[in-house]
Amino acid sequence: MFGHVLTLVLFLAIGIAWRFVSPGGVSAEALKRALSALTHLIFLPLAVFFVIFDLPLNDGALRILLYVLGTSALALAAAWLWLWKVDLGAKAKGALLVASGFGGVFFLGIPMNLIFYPDWTMRVAVEYGVVANVLLLYSAGPVLSRSFGEAGKLQFGKSLGLLKDYKLWLKEPLFWAALLGLVLNMFDAHLPSWLNGIDSAVAGTLVALLLLTVGLSLNWSPAWHTQIVSVLPAVAIQLILVPLLMWGMASLFGHPGVKTTMALLLDSMLPATVLGFAFCERFKLDTGIYSLAFSLSAALSLLTIPAWSALIL
Repeated sequence: MFGHVLTLVLFLAIGIAWRFVSPGGVSAEALKRALSALTHLIFLPLAVFFVIFDLPLNDGALRILLYVLGTSALALAAAWLWLWKVDLGAKAKGALLVASGFGGVFFLGIPMNLIFYPDWTMRVAVEYGVVANVLLLYSAGPVLSRSFGEAGKLQFGKSLGLLKDYKLWLKEPLFWAALLGLVLNMFDAHLPSWLNGIDSAVAGTLVALLLLTVGLSLNWSPAWHTQIVSVLPAVAIQLILVPLLMWGMASLFGHPGVKTTMALLLDSMLPATVLGFAFCERFKLDTGIYSLAFSLSAALSLLTIPAWSALIL
């Protein structure tokens, strides 16, 4: 276990240290954008495709889907109700909604599953991520985050028009990778022999790339100390309410297997998603306050994940 933790900490530490050292004159932001593009456009879609292609389409997979949908929906509802009442700008509210309801299942959940629960459990993180970080993030995410109007006016009617932006789906490689893997899985297709070994090579590279990207994304600005109180509820929803909801789902409606349940609970404990940065830029939300929520949730998760693990894993 110590070796697993050391692997996790090592790559995160390299990413964090890069921001202070900038080897070769390459800034942390420049490297983060390059690694994010590489993982988001190539390595993550490949991993998602292979996992969905081999995913057993049984009751366990369906139960994971329902638990993720139920947990995410309740967390987003709680975040929306809180943000509806607070006195913040619409762009800040939208960014905090994303920070509250969408955890880092792809960029942190996949490597943590591979490190702590090896073998097949990465499929739990991939299924969780496809539902929460792709389907919900690019459907419910834009509608809810853009529903906050200025001066407390709701704009649900206008924001629903965002669902017609089909280009979001056409440009999302993770969506196409999951769809292709699912179709081939349903038709019991067989991959050509020359593809053998690519999935294991991708999985081996993915851990380092994802953890480095998370480390590079961690940031702190001295000006943020005045905004910490504003983002703490978002962090509490992500780190406390979401794991509690997932634990409640599994307890009330039945465990989909011991190892699967442990992986699901681990994936529900994670801080805000790295994909939220690109989302905030795409929909012109407050990236500054999202960066604070992301960094604060990542820092506090070092305390909450061990605490939750001791309580419910």
